Amino acid sequence: MDKKKLIISDAEIPTIVQEKVDHAFTQIYEEEERTMKKRSFRLIKTIVATAAALGVVVFSGVCITNPTFAEEVPVVGNVFSSLGHKLGFGGDYEKYAKPIASDSLNEAVALTQTVDGNTVTLQDIYCDEKAMYISMIVESKEPFPISQMYPDLDNKDMYMFYLFDSKVKYSFETEDSSYNDNSLEYLKGDFIDDNKFQGVVKVDLDYVLNYYSKDVLDDSDFYTDADTPVSHYDLPDSFTVDFDLNSIVTDINNPAASELTVDERDALGWKNEYENWWIDGPWHFNFEVNVDRQNTTSKTIDVEGLSGISYITVSKTPFELQLDYDDPYANYIVVALDKDGKHMEAEDNLDMLPVKGHDVSEITLYVCDYYDYMDEIKGQQLETDKAKDILDEKALWSGVLSF
Repeated sequence: MDKKKLIISDAEIPTIVQEKVDHAFTQIYEEEERTMKKRSFRLIKTIVATAAALGVVVFSGVCITNPTFAEEVPVVGNVFSSLGHKLGFGGDYEKYAKPIASDSLNEAVALTQTVDGNTVTLQDIYCDEKAMYISMIVESKEPFPISQMYPDLDNKDMYMFYLFDSKVKYSFETEDSSYNDNSLEYLKGDFIDDNKFQGVVKVDLDYVLNYYSKDVLDDSDFYTDADTPVSHYDLPDSFTVDFDLNSIVTDINNPAASELTVDERDALGWKNEYENWWIDGPWHFNFEVNVDRQNTTSKTIDVEGLSGISYITVSKTPFELQLDYDDPYANYIVVALDKDGKHMEAEDNLDMLPVKGHDVSEITLYVCDYYDYMDEIKGQQLETDKAKDILDEKALWSGVLSF
């Protein structure tokens, strides 16, 4: 039996947590024509994150550089500088990112591999204590079906490809975590021309550093709940990554799909010509990552008077705030306002808040009852200057942190 399916199907996650996962999931993906693969993958990731753990897969990869193509692509910073402020998790990446590799003369180079005429290039990288960002260029031998592609739900000026069919191995892994299937998720960006796409991959390191140990996975009575023990890797100052990308996929709106019967549509699997467009690899890369610790600041504030939550830790990076708190049964939602009283809206992960457009030298945190937030507070005018008044009235607790 596939161990990952066992983990998900047998997981005894509290009902309230499942309801909240489903609610958050519905918020993120509202369009019914999107594929079930994307939905299933995000749901799996969200469930495991709610339980505070995720495993990783073991595999090996190869690094191949194509000097010819690398010469055609400016190596330092052009993808990050072009896309940085357009991304939901945007910012001045070009100020922090470094070329992903160098040659024997210590000159910056991209890592490039071509398979069956389709080329993938990894250009620059930035990694702080919370996330890793990689700029990527994909060159397809056939034109991309841009007119049939869906814009990214979070940013209508961008497009998104799925990198689910990939495997990543980090050099700091010591556990046999091969029962879990970790991969990269999304490549978000835009088109250089009809055959070239530039984008950025974000890796949330919480999903990498927290995992179920092999002993837990091998337990015949294994199930997940808030009390399931979670193992943790410490993030070293530098590490290597083996990256194996088997296919790059996106959703399309193929007019031919309208000719299918209901049964035919229901029988469609992942990667079908009616709902998807893709190119196949595999592309293999190996690269070194240096962690920027100088630009991450973490502060903790005590929460008093509430059952089940006693603290909130906020980690500030150049691009995001990450909220960490002890709420095992997901009874609460933590909301943040910046120094100007503007609501900081989450991107994908409800506890990861982009700092783009916000003054985060001081933030105000509010702890809200989950159902009060979803049923009442969220529907009010949080994106206006009334956010502070609304939260002051409705929240269960508030506190201020300065950075």
